[in-house]
Amino acid sequence: MNLKSLLPPRPEDMHKGQRGRLLIAGGSHHYTGAPALSALGALRSGAGVVTLMSLDDVCRACAARLPEVVYHAENNIELWKSFALSQTNIKALVAGPGIERSYEAQKFIADIWREWPGKILLDGDGLYALSVNRDELKARQNSVITPHEGEAARLLGITPEDVRSDRKAAVKELAHNWGCTVLKGHNTLIASGSKFAEISHGGAELSVPGSGDVLSGCIGAFMAMGLEPFEAAFLGANIHGMSGEILARDGVDGVLASEIAHTLRKVIHSLRCSDAA
Repeated sequence: MNLKSLLPPRPEDMHKGQRGRLLIAGGSHHYTGAPALSALGALRSGAGVVTLMSLDDVCRACAARLPEVVYHAENNIELWKSFALSQTNIKALVAGPGIERSYEAQKFIADIWREWPGKILLDGDGLYALSVNRDELKARQNSVITPHEGEAARLLGITPEDVRSDRKAAVKELAHNWGCTVLKGHNTLIASGSKFAEISHGGAELSVPGSGDVLSGCIGAFMAMGLEPFEAAFLGANIHGMSGEILARDGVDGVLASEIAHTLRKVIHSLRCSDAA
């Protein structure tokens, strides 16, 4: 699949709304950085409008770092669903980064999985909520889940060693159960129906806190721009990995997730300027 051909067009007269509108739902008192990194990943991937729905103190902390994001602060998680469902102009939702495992958070994830009409990506503790409700929550046609091996094991009711011993079988079973799946790790795997891909870009430099949050924001941005889940996941995972490779030229130690996010822009620009990718 040609990466350059997947990039959305950028006509001279476009406005920010045409770049895609993404909603991110996540964050908690202990994890304020996760949704901010997802938002940064989405913005650096070219999203036009990114709205972060979180607790009041999370929104205030994130706003100090990312004034480009639109914030909806609501301390009652039970009200998050009604706000999300009221945003009819937003076509893609990233749910779970930093959300923790409270009953209210798990209920929000389960409800939004059933009721959100647009494209949805679950990451972080959004995947924990999916595992808790795995017998009730069925596959969606317009979804992406992004587990690492431990989260994949919990979803499948097996051990991480079982997943590691046959990653291809694991990602295909996850995709059958819940929709397009990105099984993160060395040589990330993506499956959706009959589609399958292995990502060769990226290495140890990506194994840092927040890297997966950046990836979720990147994939979410491409879904908001109109790409179908598998294509968005394929493009996002490749660009994320290529960003890591650029940073690894200066060593694989000490890379920050925010640096990965900021490098996404450089990779996308190089793809647009290339003859083929």
